[in-house]
Amino acid sequence: MRAQVLPTSWNLNECVEKAIAYNYTVRQSANNVKGAVSDAAPAFGAMLPQVSGSAGNAWNTGLTIDPVTNEVRFNNLSTANGGLGFGMTLFDGFASFNAWRQAKVNILAAQYQYEAAVNTVALNAASQYLAVLLAQEAEKVAAEQVKIAQGMQRRAQQLVSAGASPANELLQVEAQLARDEQRLLTAQNQTTLSYLALAQAMGVPLGSFTIAEMKDSEFNGKPTVISLRPEAIYAASVEDQPGIKAASARVESAALGIKVAQARRLPRLSVNGQLGTSYSDLARKVTGSSSVIVPVGYWDNGGTQVPVYTEYSLPITESMPFSDQIYENQRRYVGLNVSIPIFSGFQVQNGITRSRLNALNAELQYEQERDNFEQSVQRAHADASAAWSQYEAAKKSLAASQKAMDDAQVRRTEGMMTIYDFNAVQNTYLAAVSDVLRAKYDAQFKAYILKFYLQNPLKGTPNE
Repeated sequence: MRAQVLPTSWNLNECVEKAIAYNYTVRQSANNVKGAVSDAAPAFGAMLPQVSGSAGNAWNTGLTIDPVTNEVRFNNLSTANGGLGFGMTLFDGFASFNAWRQAKVNILAAQYQYEAAVNTVALNAASQYLAVLLAQEAEKVAAEQVKIAQGMQRRAQQLVSAGASPANELLQVEAQLARDEQRLLTAQNQTTLSYLALAQAMGVPLGSFTIAEMKDSEFNGKPTVISLRPEAIYAASVEDQPGIKAASARVESAALGIKVAQARRLPRLSVNGQLGTSYSDLARKVTGSSSVIVPVGYWDNGGTQVPVYTEYSLPITESMPFSDQIYENQRRYVGLNVSIPIFSGFQVQNGITRSRLNALNAELQYEQERDNFEQSVQRAHADASAAWSQYEAAKKSLAASQKAMDDAQVRRTEGMMTIYDFNAVQNTYLAAVSDVLRAKYDAQFKAYILKFYLQNPLKGTPNE
């Protein structure tokens, strides 16, 4: 028989880590960081010399001019050429340097944006984790209530059978049992749905894991973070928020963008050069010479023509080797170029204007991020304080309802309370239990939000 594999139990940190690893927005943000790093390389390379090489070969037939010897030929000709070229900007108004600085700032902005995405996913996963705990607690309460109702049903059946109670009371008990069983089914469905939401956030199959219980130690007293003033929380955490850091980096990037745009107004100085050579299969070189005597005319010797000879030196040639041609046909070139912008159809001015507007928008976005965070801290603090107060009030209400429920059970057992009155007390008690559970996890999650603003509580506290 094959052994059954039990689901793995994961604590809050493990669920958050799996949700972060699976989330598409986080992975896209990570790719954006890689893209920003990749963009920084060509920005730096723009300040380095640009080197290029070239090579080519051509075959010619018919009348052509040998590009190596400059001779007019009427036969087949094969030529080759190759070279190295370089160019480098000596001065461009520091446009390239500021573009490189801007690329490095963009890397920081992308990294901060990635951290902001991670924090968002972490909070969502924590919320879903607490929703599962709440659903499980509600299911336990509903299951316990079903057991109590089943015991009451057995007791009512005994009383009716003995003639001590009317039959309609048994019907009321059975109706209450049916309602309690319905509550249990609803609670079980809610647990399944909560698990499904958490499983989908982590990208794992439903039923492949369970979650570990969280400690209740922090509910022994009011969380310290709620006792802090919102202004103190904001002042201590505003500069550490990834979203605000990203907005600040974008402000710096936009300021550098203005410098890059303004540099297009300045002269541009560059240097370039080239080293090239060529080859022709018809090129020849002189290897020696030979003397040749040829007639050049006649002189009259009394009516007799006497020929006149002269001696010529004719060169002896042979095909020039490839290596010799590559060396002897070298061409070298170095030049300085100055480009002075005079009029560009307002393109430069428009680029500067647009860069300044981008900088203004980046500053506004930065201020908005700070304002939004301040408002978020104030709302979170108010929500956490109210949630804790509701939790304390719910516990007091539950304590009173518990006493009333205990008294009702005794009185009902002794026959001093009707089933109708007992059901009313029981429903009040169940509502109080439900209120305590909701208030407990609501207060816990909202306290976690405040802790996130100060310091991520999921780091280093595996089961807190």
